[in-house]
Amino acid sequence: MRKSFKSAGRGKLSFLEPGNRKVLAYIREYEDEVVLCVANLARSPQAVELNLSQYRGRVPVELSGRSAFPPVGELPYLLTLSGYGYYAFRLATDIDVPYWHEETLPRPELPTLVLLEGWRTFLHHKGGAGDVRRAMASRTRDQLQNDVLKPYLLTKRWFAAKGHAINKLQIVEEGEWASEFGSWLMTFIGVECADLDPQTYFLPLAVAWGEGDEERLRAYGSWTLAKVRQKAKVGILFGAFGEDSFCRALVSAMGKNQDFPFGGGKLVFRSTSAYPALVTDPSAEIRRPSLEQSNTGLFFGNQLYLKGYRRVQDGINPEVEMGHFLTDVSPFPNIAPVAGVMDYVRKDGTAVTLALLQGYRDNQGSGWNFALEYLERYFEASLGEARVARHEPRDDDPHAGFLALMRTLGRRTAELHHALGKTTGEGAFDPEPVTPEDLAAWKGKVHEDAVHTLDQLEGRRPSLDKSSHQAADLILASRVAIMDTIERLVPATSTMMKTRYHGDYHLGQVLLHQDDFIITDFEGEPARTIAERRMKHSPLRDVAGMLRSFSYAAASSLDQFTATRPDDRPLLGPLANAWEQAASAAFVEAYREVAEGCPSYPADEDEARRLLSLFSVEKALYEVRYELDNRPTWLPIPLHSLIRLLKSLENGEPRA
Repeated sequence: MRKSFKSAGRGKLSFLEPGNRKVLAYIREYEDEVVLCVANLARSPQAVELNLSQYRGRVPVELSGRSAFPPVGELPYLLTLSGYGYYAFRLATDIDVPYWHEETLPRPELPTLVLLEGWRTFLHHKGGAGDVRRAMASRTRDQLQNDVLKPYLLTKRWFAAKGHAINKLQIVEEGEWASEFGSWLMTFIGVECADLDPQTYFLPLAVAWGEGDEERLRAYGSWTLAKVRQKAKVGILFGAFGEDSFCRALVSAMGKNQDFPFGGGKLVFRSTSAYPALVTDPSAEIRRPSLEQSNTGLFFGNQLYLKGYRRVQDGINPEVEMGHFLTDVSPFPNIAPVAGVMDYVRKDGTAVTLALLQGYRDNQGSGWNFALEYLERYFEASLGEARVARHEPRDDDPHAGFLALMRTLGRRTAELHHALGKTTGEGAFDPEPVTPEDLAAWKGKVHEDAVHTLDQLEGRRPSLDKSSHQAADLILASRVAIMDTIERLVPATSTMMKTRYHGDYHLGQVLLHQDDFIITDFEGEPARTIAERRMKHSPLRDVAGMLRSFSYAAASSLDQFTATRPDDRPLLGPLANAWEQAASAAFVEAYREVAEGCPSYPADEDEARRLLSLFSVEKALYEVRYELDNRPTWLPIPLHSLIRLLKSLENGEPRA
């Protein structure tokens, strides 16, 4: 292990001085490498708090097992050690925060808002400038918008404009919603940023009154926005999804199919035919997942899942539409059925979806986490075999159990496409013939993506690291070959049908359910418009997305496993590639067997291979652009994948 870290023998050594003197802790630093060592010198278990605030935001990665710990923050970092136990961590900047980590602390130095008239303080008032109460209410509203909401949005993962300076933020629609469960302020927040179209977000607000202010702050944690005061009363303002009574009110209103006036329109709550069977215990304990995503989700025991949509976009929500179709019209059992929905309907009849209620399905986590944990065990076992010089060939398939699951996943994917390919009389879902114009448009789209990606890659080339730089040069030198490949992959005509499809399909969108899978999140790619996500296309796009997910799993797992032991990469690299090929082949083979006869699957197998290759190239090009803009350290993954894919296509080997 020492051979993997230059800081073990050179650089700077700094001893920490924790209050528990039975624990020895020190930092080794050399260039950008930072290693934290902690040792319990006592024979009894000990706890220690370490001041690591200068490394705030770094993720401690335990060296022997490569396990990621929660990130370092401003507060002392707490560790517990067994008798004579020790830790060695790399304080990493290139590792994601563990997916299970939950940031529960409220923002520091919360402002205090004075509410003269409760929720009415925030509402628009009419009156002259001499009206003192209205002037104070207006000032409080401005304080809410600029001092509270602006910094709050910047901390939320569901804020799509993160990284962009907010030029203007204002409450564009607001209204009080009262029910037997309580009263809340429902707001739409308009945000304007440079170089971006205006965005609107849904933010329901709640107030908790009473003494014990600090205790309430801790109870609501990251949901807290500000402190509030109304005459002698003090309390806190927080996001309403953090309050159980608000969530129960949403579910109750859906079951009763209620309507409530709100702003310039109304809140419309509706239930599906599945509601009575799914909502059997509305008083079930509510728990909130630790991982924040592009929306807000919470569970009612093991019975229901409630999703609150944050970004407000006009149009029919694809997830609601797909969920209704696959629940009531063309039933597909391997999804979470839809129980209810909350919409905001304007006076002109246009609607936006604000919340979705689904049935809960027992699971063992996402396919993505399952794949990463599997690969970590496989790499560890492979190193163990290499250490004992066990070089004889194996008769059994080391991935037999995993590949059986991937075949199941392939079958479920094909069955989903069969369900979406049925003719039911619903125009938004009925299959339509793929015309020559469609094929030309698909080709033009991928061609346009390639030009945009290559231009962007060339512009960023000087700032890339060595690995990305070399791969980028290979791709940029193949510009003409890439365009020729795209041209060659698209047939002139096709007999298949275009249908609806998942639209954002990868290992993170499937949940392992015993020896089966549940397919989730039919919202589509958040970056696309509602209209784009509802367009019919070839479901082979879903297949390509899953194949790219296998590639990401192999590469990211290998990078993480060898980050502290790069000497193991020559041995494990070929094993990761072999796993990706085996998993992809098992998935596609099972998909083809079940997809045969589906109206959206080409009757000509060569056409199917060519289109799958086209969509794989399209997806890899998208990934290059995404990593350039968001995660430059991940850029080598799609770059090297694109090189391998293009090489196989040049050799006349369409993607399996």
